[in-house]
Amino acid sequence: MRTFNRFLDAIIRTISRNRRAIYSTQRSTPQTLHRRGLLTNKRQLVLFALILLPILAGCTRDIGRESDGWNPPVSKDGVVYVATKDGEVKAFIDDGSGNLQVSWTFPSSLEQNDLFGVYNTPVVEGGLVYVTGIDGFLYALDKESGQLQGGGWKRPQNPFEEPDRLVAGPAYDPVHDIILSPSEDGFLYAYTAKNGNEFWSPFRTGGAIWSTPAVDKGVAYFGSHDHKVYAVDLNNGDELWSFETAGVVAGKPLVFDGKVFAGSFDKSFYALSADDGSLAWTVEGENWFWAGAVTDGNTIFAPNMDDNIYAIDRNGRLLWKYNVGSPIVSSPVLVPAGLVVASKDGNLILLDTRADNLGLQRVLFNQKIGDAQIKAPLFAVGDSVYVGSQDKTVRRIEFKSGQRNLWCLHTEDGVCTN
Repeated sequence: MRTFNRFLDAIIRTISRNRRAIYSTQRSTPQTLHRRGLLTNKRQLVLFALILLPILAGCTRDIGRESDGWNPPVSKDGVVYVATKDGEVKAFIDDGSGNLQVSWTFPSSLEQNDLFGVYNTPVVEGGLVYVTGIDGFLYALDKESGQLQGGGWKRPQNPFEEPDRLVAGPAYDPVHDIILSPSEDGFLYAYTAKNGNEFWSPFRTGGAIWSTPAVDKGVAYFGSHDHKVYAVDLNNGDELWSFETAGVVAGKPLVFDGKVFAGSFDKSFYALSADDGSLAWTVEGENWFWAGAVTDGNTIFAPNMDDNIYAIDRNGRLLWKYNVGSPIVSSPVLVPAGLVVASKDGNLILLDTRADNLGLQRVLFNQKIGDAQIKAPLFAVGDSVYVGSQDKTVRRIEFKSGQRNLWCLHTEDGVCTN
């Protein structure tokens, strides 16, 4: 472990030196082939860091090894969309019976390149499905046909430049009707949702962006490998404020109660003023805060790589924490029955959210999900939770008057074997 840490430190120092040489913290348009050439030379280092960072953080194996994504699902209007580990996006008709029917698959032809995989949850808005691919492209697919034709689009368009990977998920701003796409090249891109036109010049940070933006009232909040949390005015792409932590900020921030909540690889969970980025309070964990936090309107639930989910009140007081048995990479969700947390080793756990000291009674339900790890963000609609696993399976589990497995789908074979 000590050898790996020294090796990783060297990689991070190299990446940091190169990025400091290339980037400033001001906004700029990324047009030169020279910059792209430098970034391309660093892509393998960045990918290697993506692979090794979670492995070392949890002192476990296999958290970030997959270069084909995390199999994230999303559901809307009776259709489940899955960005599969085979580099495809698939739409399934879900009528609640458990018999899912494939509506479409993208790409539909072997003549088209696949996405190489997807890490974070697609966004379904209007008539389009927005997906950020490991191949570096943002796809806007027609919701009915799954094609780029008929209203869809793909960005960037420059055929002479190979884009950097997209690890973060897309985000939609209803105020300006735009889609945000953060990139490993350190830029936040903004496109008009309907036609993919550039809305403003890309906003530049000092490092790769793995953090999916949280959008609130026309402002985007997100983190970067430069250790900062940013607030960007979506009207013009200008920086409103930034706050520097002591580590990478990779998770999606939470905006709540006039504050922005973000975890860092410095093992701290920060509450910042949404207005000016000033620090309100911090809570310390024993490892990295990787996945984004959620709230029920009273309590903030922050997952950590130390195997614990932290329950914190709005004033920064730790109410309780619960150890789920392995690091938490997947973002949790809330359903009427409680808080649903997926541990990396494949356990799906329903927790009572009350502030009381409940001990072992905190756990309302605990199920092992197949034999694979869970890294994709959970997705919830009503009482149902959609779980994407590393074995290419997706499950819909209902938490209502107990727990019920509604269906299990293998994105390649069609059926689940476990």
